[in-house]
Amino acid sequence: MKNILKLSLLFMVFAISTLSSCDKDCDRPDVGIYEFVLPFELSPAQDVFHIGDTITISCFLENPIYERKTKNEYQLDDFKFYLTTSIYDMDTSIIDFKYFEHFELLIDNNYWHNIFRFSNGESDLLSQFIFKDNEYSINYKLIPKKKGHFLLFQGSDINYRGGKQVFALQCRNTEIDAKVYMNKRGDNNFQLINEAKNSYYKDWSPHKERYLDTGGYCFKVVD
Repeated sequence: MKNILKLSLLFMVFAISTLSSCDKDCDRPDVGIYEFVLPFELSPAQDVFHIGDTITISCFLENPIYERKTKNEYQLDDFKFYLTTSIYDMDTSIIDFKYFEHFELLIDNNYWHNIFRFSNGESDLLSQFIFKDNEYSINYKLIPKKKGHFLLFQGSDINYRGGKQVFALQCRNTEIDAKVYMNKRGDNNFQLINEAKNSYYKDWSPHKERYLDTGGYCFKVVD
């Protein structure tokens, strides 16, 4: 019996030391979630567009990718970031109504993309980067078709839909997320929410961090 207990204790010590050594060469992020930064650009970076203008949204990102919690860069090979572009119409009476068809989409067919339509009439643009020669890239254009005040979010759903994608030096029992910095995480006309016809958006000031972390951009479209 004593021999069995000794063996059990030795096994436990070995297991603990083995598990701890697995994380010795990794930097564990706060609350166990890595947050990779995807630097997008919206141009021209202006607050007013006309119907028929061209708005370009793009990201060209070379490996390794910056992670903001550990402040390290990591090699991510052909990761699926599950990009989602949502454009909210801030002038409709419906709260949180996103309708992508207020804009014409111009995108190269080499980029996987799909306009996802919800049963309630809303719609989003889903897309993926192209990964080639150690670089991620995506580039598309929007042409406004309707006047109004709009709130654009360029996000990543990798935390929800990314599955079991892993990278070298990743700590055990951790998750992966990605934050979109639009125009270097700039303010991007956030004050325009105060001009929205739907008063719901005027209460968004406490949510500015979320706005900045999901590629937020406010603008209005005129004739």
